[in-house]
Amino acid sequence: MALINLHTHSTYSDGTLEPAALARAAARAGVKYFSLTDHDGVGGWAEMEPALREAGITYCYGVEISTGLCENLHILGYGVNPADPVLRGRLEEFRGRRVTRIKKTLELLRGLGIEIAFEDLPPPVNRTVGRPQVADVLRARKIVSNRNQAFKRYLAPGAPAYVGPNGPTVAEAIKAIKDAGGRAVLAHPAAVGKAMDLPAWRDLGLDGLEAFYPAHTGAATREFVSLAGRYGLFVTAGTDFHGPGTERGDMGGFEFQEEYFSEIKKLFI
Repeated sequence: MALINLHTHSTYSDGTLEPAALARAAARAGVKYFSLTDHDGVGGWAEMEPALREAGITYCYGVEISTGLCENLHILGYGVNPADPVLRGRLEEFRGRRVTRIKKTLELLRGLGIEIAFEDLPPPVNRTVGRPQVADVLRARKIVSNRNQAFKRYLAPGAPAYVGPNGPTVAEAIKAIKDAGGRAVLAHPAAVGKAMDLPAWRDLGLDGLEAFYPAHTGAATREFVSLAGRYGLFVTAGTDFHGPGTERGDMGGFEFQEEYFSEIKKLFI
């Protein structure tokens, strides 16, 4: 059974596997159709692409842009050109906004008696910094036992070191993807909740909906497939894999079915 998994992360954002290791994990899991969708960056593709070819995996270029509207409102971009200089410039700007956010988080942690310098979690060039890296430092210092605990105790909404997102608007995220030749897809729609506005986002250029996602029940998946049809959107599938030690360490995937994935299949290399 061929599996599809178009939502994964490497060490170029908040995953724990380098791109080549991520490709091998996908191959072991039986994934045939794949995408790397690091947050606000495409730097991992230079390492990922040859590893995918070696593993015999069909793929399409991807990215995940985190908006500033709410915490879980992310736009996936598929079929983008990772070498596009305009896209890279916009993603660099978005990553810069993340740095501002994380520095504010570190200030709040300092007020709680937890001293973490930004230099303790510097992302290399073209890599994305975020709350998970802060969580990893907290775990390494044995202040918490895992990322999930770090978020609940310090970094999630309502926690004492939480700072709200300051990413681009939905319109800016979609435009960045479309201008780079990609198709824009709403990630994990169940997590978006009341902020969802499919008619408005479709008018902005949204192309698809991530209907197949581990946190979606069967009923929710059917509802999202129906919504996609209602608004003229295609559907995609992904596990949001982040790697060992992240509570999102199950690569897996979803059975590839032509009736659902024929449109996204057009972007595969």
